[in-house]
Amino acid sequence: MKRILSVIMLCLIMALALVGCGTNAPASGTGDTKGKANNDVLKVSVAAQNNSGQVFQYMAEARDFLKEEGIDVNMVYINNGTDAFTALAGGKVDVISTYGTGGPLIQIANGQDFTVFGGYMIIGETPCFGKPETEWKNLESFRGKKIGITRGGTPDIVLKGILYDAGLLNSVTFVEYKKNQEVLQAIVSGEVDFGATATGYELQAAALGLKVKMWPDEYWPNHSCCRMLATGAWMKDEKNQEALYRLLRAYLRAEEAMQGNMDEVVDLVVKKLDLDKATVTSFVKSEHMKYDSDPYKNSVVKMWNKMGNFGYIKDSNVKIEDHINTKIYKKALDSLIKDYPNSQFFKDKLVQFNQNNA
Repeated sequence: MKRILSVIMLCLIMALALVGCGTNAPASGTGDTKGKANNDVLKVSVAAQNNSGQVFQYMAEARDFLKEEGIDVNMVYINNGTDAFTALAGGKVDVISTYGTGGPLIQIANGQDFTVFGGYMIIGETPCFGKPETEWKNLESFRGKKIGITRGGTPDIVLKGILYDAGLLNSVTFVEYKKNQEVLQAIVSGEVDFGATATGYELQAAALGLKVKMWPDEYWPNHSCCRMLATGAWMKDEKNQEALYRLLRAYLRAEEAMQGNMDEVVDLVVKKLDLDKATVTSFVKSEHMKYDSDPYKNSVVKMWNKMGNFGYIKDSNVKIEDHINTKIYKKALDSLIKDYPNSQFFKDKLVQFNQNNA
């Protein structure tokens, strides 16, 4: 009898233990827990500039999306694009995020094994400034003028693409500077008539008495700003593909959470970066800034073709479509639609994906 009771007690203890184990990992999208529970955590390093940061990352951290998706992100801040490309090619970082589209495309044309797999900004706040008294009516106002730029950046490439299409590219003189601040000073001193800068310089320009004369996105919508890239060799590893899948799930969820919560985004960027709130607000909440995780394949291809038109890409045998991977993003988006069937945001993202990645 004692032996029978002992066996019964043992069975009860084992049953309770199994029930306890089963409650530790709720299924994706069930109860109050979003995302999927991962016992294993994958690591990935992401490079970005510390003057614009990575808003998806900050929101994903704040809402615990990264933890829920089982991805541990190490942010590495590198301000110089060339240094970032070197770090990616050398395996010092796994992903680069805020270095435009044009720069990476030049690297690809020159033989680098880089692949676009997602996005950060599809348009950036890249205005063209001038003195208040400098006349501006339309693109014809650029004719015969000097324009300051930093070569290879989004402001440079987008502006040249717009002027090429308007037949004005050979009717202006571009003066190259190493830093955006130097572009602004050149306008003030009269060395140039206009100057195009990267995101985040609107308040500095205003303090110098300069005015925004032209917004490039009004002439070239969805021109493709910051893309997310990794090396093709690194992406061949299935474990790394899984890491990007989890990263994109977390970032897509962060993008959804950002809708209607841009004040929170501002506060997160101020907290993470050494920037004042006024500067962060000026670009994060700008109507000329569009954060978007979609790869936007069509926009990348369009920029590649335009860069060939005005000589930034010469005699390249590279097929740019071979350096754009939309499958991982699509897999992440499809899984989120399945996990969150009531989310109109993810359904809209699918419509957008089909329009921009055909």
